[in-house]
Amino acid sequence: MRKVFIELLFASALGLLLLALGAWQQLSAMSNLTADWGQLRALLGLNLSGTPLGGEVMKFVVAQVALHLGLGLVVWLLAWLSGRAFVWPRGRRPAVMCLWFVAIVAWVLVANGTLFPWSVTGFSSELLQVHLLGSARLLELLSIVLLVALLVVAVRATRSFGIRLTTARVAVYSLALLLAYLVPVALRHAHEFDGEGAPTDKPNLVLIGIDSLRSDVVGAGRSPGLTPHIDAFVRDGSQLFNDATTPLARTFPAWTSILTGLNPRSTGAREDLMARSALQPVQTLADTLRTNGYRTIFAMDDVRFANIDQSFGFDQVITPTIGAADFLLGKANDLPLTNLIANTWLGKWLFPATYGNRAANVTYRPDTFLSWLDSEIEPRGPTMLAVHFTLPHHPYTWSAPAEEVFSRVTDKAYLYSNAVIAADRQFGMLMELLERKGMLRNSLVVLLSDHGEALGLPQTDALIRGNTVREILDGYRISLWGHGSSVLSPHQFAAFLALRGYGSVDLPHAFHEYDAPVSLVDIAPTALDLLGLRTSQRFDGASLRPVIAGDNQAIARFTARVRFTETGFRTPRIADGDFNERSVLGDTAAFFRMNPATGRFEVRQELMPVLLADKERAAMTGDWLLAALPSRSDSKVLQYVLTNRHDGTARRLESAPGADDKDAFVLWQALHQEYGDELLPPAKRLAPLVATDN
Repeated sequence: MRKVFIELLFASALGLLLLALGAWQQLSAMSNLTADWGQLRALLGLNLSGTPLGGEVMKFVVAQVALHLGLGLVVWLLAWLSGRAFVWPRGRRPAVMCLWFVAIVAWVLVANGTLFPWSVTGFSSELLQVHLLGSARLLELLSIVLLVALLVVAVRATRSFGIRLTTARVAVYSLALLLAYLVPVALRHAHEFDGEGAPTDKPNLVLIGIDSLRSDVVGAGRSPGLTPHIDAFVRDGSQLFNDATTPLARTFPAWTSILTGLNPRSTGAREDLMARSALQPVQTLADTLRTNGYRTIFAMDDVRFANIDQSFGFDQVITPTIGAADFLLGKANDLPLTNLIANTWLGKWLFPATYGNRAANVTYRPDTFLSWLDSEIEPRGPTMLAVHFTLPHHPYTWSAPAEEVFSRVTDKAYLYSNAVIAADRQFGMLMELLERKGMLRNSLVVLLSDHGEALGLPQTDALIRGNTVREILDGYRISLWGHGSSVLSPHQFAAFLALRGYGSVDLPHAFHEYDAPVSLVDIAPTALDLLGLRTSQRFDGASLRPVIAGDNQAIARFTARVRFTETGFRTPRIADGDFNERSVLGDTAAFFRMNPATGRFEVRQELMPVLLADKERAAMTGDWLLAALPSRSDSKVLQYVLTNRHDGTARRLESAPGADDKDAFVLWQALHQEYGDELLPPAKRLAPLVATDN
C-alpha cells in the first residue's frame, strides 16, 4: 500500500509539472502585463480576501490543480494496466508512468496547438498544420498511434482478469455505449417537438444583436456580401432600414438604449462599465414585457464591458461570469490541458469564466455558445429573448481552424471579414434553433448591430472627404479604428436594423427598404407598438410602425428629426488602432476600479467629468451632421464642423449660425438642447473639479 501511495504521489507530481510548465510559458508570454502590476493592483485593490474575485480565483486555482492531478491519476492507471497487460516487474512502473506521461503530454500539446492556433502555450501552431501523410497532420497520426496503444493495453489487461473479448462482445459493448449517448439526445429533441413553444395569443419578441456589424458587408439581396444567412433573412420578408444609427457606439450604452428607448444622456449610460447604481431608474423593455406575462431571457457571449444582468428586467441571463474574474481568469486559463476541455461539460463546470466566452478568444467556439443556448432556452408561453453575438468585435480571432477563410491573413480588415462570416453562420444556427423550439411560429424578430466598425480605411471610414482635416480643424485627427472613438467616422455610428414578423405580427411579408433616418432608441417603442402593448414610459425614440405602413406624415417627421451620437472613453493609442493589452491597461487603469462588493470593474464616478470633457458629440439629420469636438490644443474651446453625410464636404462653424443657415441652425439648436452645459468650453466645466482637487 505504501508503494502505491508513493506511485500516486509521483504521478501527481507529473501532472503538476505540466501545470507548472504551462503557467511558466504563459507568464513569459504575458510579461508585458506583469510589468504593469502596479496598474493592475490599483484596479483590483490591495486585498482580495473576502471579495467575490478572491473566491473566484481560489476556485480557479483548485480547479486547475484538480484537473492536472486527474491527469496524473490517469497516467498511474495506464501504467498499472500496462503492468497487468505485459506482466513486467513492479519496479518498472515509475518508468512506464513517465512513458505514458510523455505520450499523453505530447498529444495534449499537439492538440492544443492544432485546435487553438492563438494559444500562447504549447507548441507553435504553424509547425502543426503541415500535412505529413496524405491529408493527415501530426495530430491525426499521433491520435491513431495513441489510440492503438490504449486498445492494445486494454485488450491484454482484460485477459489478465480472465475476461475474453470476442468480436461479438466488442460489438455489443460498442453498441451499448453508442445508445447511452444517442438515447438522451433523441429524448431531448423529441421533447422539443412535443408542443413546447406553440403559438400563443401574444407574439414572442426576439432581439438578435451582432456586435460591430457594418451595414456594407450585408448583401441583403442587392450584392453578394459576406452574410448569406442574414441576406436570406432580410430578402425573404424583412423591413430593412438603410439609415440606422446608434446613440453611442459602445455595446453597453447601445444596449441600454435598445432596452429603454432613451439616449445615453437620459439613462446615464455614458460609458461601458458604468455602475448599475449610476444609471437612472427607468423601466426597460424587459420590465414592461414581464409585467405583461412574458418570460424574459438575455444571452450574450462577451460581457467584459457590457454588464447586463437580471436588474435590467430579465428572468434568466445566459452569459459568462460577469466581473473582474472574467478579465483575469479567461486569459489565465490558456493552458494546454484546460483548453482541450474548455468547451465541454467539464469545462463549463470547472471554468465558467471560459466556457462560451468570446472574450477568451483562444478557446471560443461559436457552436459551444449555441449549444449553451439550446440547453438553456425553454420557451413556455410568450417569451422575450435577446441574444447578442460578439465575434466581429476586436480581436477578430477565435479558435477557428486553419482552413477558415482569411485565417492566414493578419490584416485587420480581412480578420474582421472572417469574423463576420462566422457570426453570420452563428445567426443561421440560432434561427434554426428558434425554429426547432417553435419560437418563430408567432414572433417579432429584430436583427440589429449595436454599432459598426472602422477599419482604418480613410476613403470609407472618414466622413470628411471634400476638405482636409488639417484645414478645417487645425490638425484635429479623426480616429479611423474601432467604434465609439469618432463621430466623424460613419462606419462607427452606423447600425444595421431589420425587422421581420412571423405569425400574427402586423408586418408586411415581403421585403421592403426604408431610407427614413432611424435610431436604436426606436426599437423599444416599435416593439411595444407591434406587440400591442402600452406603457407610460417616456421614449426618446418613436415607433417605426407608421413608417412601415407608408404614413407620409410620419415619414416626414422621421426625415426632419434630429438624432444624436457621441463617443465613449478612448485613449490616443486606442484611437490610432493600437489595442496592445499593456498600453490599454496603462492608459485606462486610472479610470476604473473593482467594486469589492460585486467583483465588477466600474468607471470611477469622480472621474466622469474628465471623460465627459473628452467626448465628441454629434447631431444629425438624414443629410447633415454637426459635430462638437474638444480641441486637442486649447481646452478653452470646442470646435464645430458641419458636414454633408453624402458627399463629405464640410465647413467649420466659428459661432452659432443664424436662422438663415437653416441646416446648421437646426442642428446647432438641437445639439445644445440635448447636451446643455456639457457643451460649455471644457476648461469651464472642469474648473469645479480642479478646485476640489486643489
